[in-house]
Amino acid sequence: MNIKTPAILALVLMVTGATSANAQSSNDALMSPQELQAAKEFVDLERDMALIANLDLTETESEAFWPLYDEYRQKIRSVRERKLSLIEAYAANYRAGIVDEDFADEAVKDWLKIQLETVKIRQKYWKKFRRILPATKAARFYQLENKMDTEVDFVLAGGIPLIEDD
Repeated sequence: MNIKTPAILALVLMVTGATSANAQSSNDALMSPQELQAAKEFVDLERDMALIANLDLTETESEAFWPLYDEYRQKIRSVRERKLSLIEAYAANYRAGIVDEDFADEAVKDWLKIQLETVKIRQKYWKKFRRILPATKAARFYQLENKMDTEVDFVLAGGIPLIEDD
């Protein structure tokens, strides 16, 4: 199964409210909270379906995996939400023309903290997933997670204009 789903990526781009280099104005419409929640649930469902199709879990593995996976996704989701908030703050400042030295410095520091926290969560949960899955299945799970996150990040990056020099 090909886990690359253009519909998911388009939704994620819409979810973030990220702007393109040709942003119109600060009055650009964002999704409503209900639309945002529906898009996130759709992305989560597609992620789950990709895992089901690609992990080939036994019944015993499945019983142990899904509760742990839900716990793991909750931790990762909270960090991803911070990343989306950072992108939204950048988009708002970019539209307003106020991406200055201080904002740029703080934004990169925040982004680095988010990256570090993501790695720490993945390290912690690797040990937990290894207790319930063979190394090959646990590694395949991490590969799938990485592929899906990379695809989302690629789309997000495509919608984020570069900081301009003063």
